[in-house]
Amino acid sequence: MAGFEQTAPEVRPLAKAAVIGLGLIGGSIAKALRTRAAITVIGLDVDPAVLEQARTDQVLAACGTISPDDSPERVADTGPWSLLQDCDIVFICTPAATIARLAHLAAAWCPGLITDVASVKRPIMEQVHLDRFIGGHPMAGSERQGYAHATPGLLENAVYVLCVPPESDLPHAHVRQLEDLIRKIGATPMHLDAAEHDRAVAAVSHLPHVVASALALLAARSDQGTLSRLAAGGFRDITRIASSDPHLWTGISLESSRCLLPQLTRYRAILDEYIKAIETSDQRALHQLFYEAAHYRNGLPLDGRGALAAHSTLTVYVDDKPGVLGQVTTLLGAHGINISNIRIRELRAYEGGCLQLVLPDGRQAARAAWLLQEAGYVCD
Repeated sequence: MAGFEQTAPEVRPLAKAAVIGLGLIGGSIAKALRTRAAITVIGLDVDPAVLEQARTDQVLAACGTISPDDSPERVADTGPWSLLQDCDIVFICTPAATIARLAHLAAAWCPGLITDVASVKRPIMEQVHLDRFIGGHPMAGSERQGYAHATPGLLENAVYVLCVPPESDLPHAHVRQLEDLIRKIGATPMHLDAAEHDRAVAAVSHLPHVVASALALLAARSDQGTLSRLAAGGFRDITRIASSDPHLWTGISLESSRCLLPQLTRYRAILDEYIKAIETSDQRALHQLFYEAAHYRNGLPLDGRGALAAHSTLTVYVDDKPGVLGQVTTLLGAHGINISNIRIRELRAYEGGCLQLVLPDGRQAARAAWLLQEAGYVCD
């Protein structure tokens, strides 16, 4: 292996990228790099079936199966890693606990930039001692996992956090290159200190996942057959992210514990405020809690993407007749509106029903509502 660890590469165009780990995020980045940035993409993964599918999709120019035990000291097969030798940048899209090991391993083969996508930054930045390493975190995702659900538009309008160590000797020209590449794949680069990032993401992403999981668990442990029949609509919406990969979120929660535990303690204290107000019938205190929460929630920006996947639901009331579902989906598809999911609900027998369309964001939901109403449908 060539020893590139501390050698700053000369500035050259980012024409070839490698993605290690083609799951939801890695697969989406690979697809966006290929279709939107029009650069050559190399893929490494532990699952050969995923790599084969990515080759079939014409996302990857070359690929190789690596071992989960590969490390800077020893690799099972040097062939796949040798594919990195002429890459200009490597995206490491694997669980946070593996990033440091893979960053040093990738740097031994690739002379270019090394970056990652983990949602925890400070522990990784403390372990990776490479001037060519830039911590990254695209603030986008989904409760669905795996390459099968990866799309080139997943990062569209997403904030993409970059963490450059303050002591880094990396030339600013290289940082600008990564910023430009991020813009090409549809995201918006934003620089943050690693510790500041971790505190913020623990509050707006990691804590909500724990809370959603706890709410679903509370219902599961309390359900004697009635709750699951009533737990539709709002309950499904606020617990949607509880469907995320348990293995993935176990790792994230533990890696984030330094910032997540204080947020959990603060959240528990706020729950105690609600408990106290309800126990003492303190109407003024309870109203203040609901009011302050609603005021902050209503002031959140509508544009862009955040740490949690944002979906909007549109209800369309339809007649009970053949072809109506196809008409609705064809109309929206013709206007470039993607439907993430469809639920069909019957209102009364022979009197029609409603389609609940799950759309990627509020902007597409608003446009879909306008198109459907123009076509004569009633929706809300």
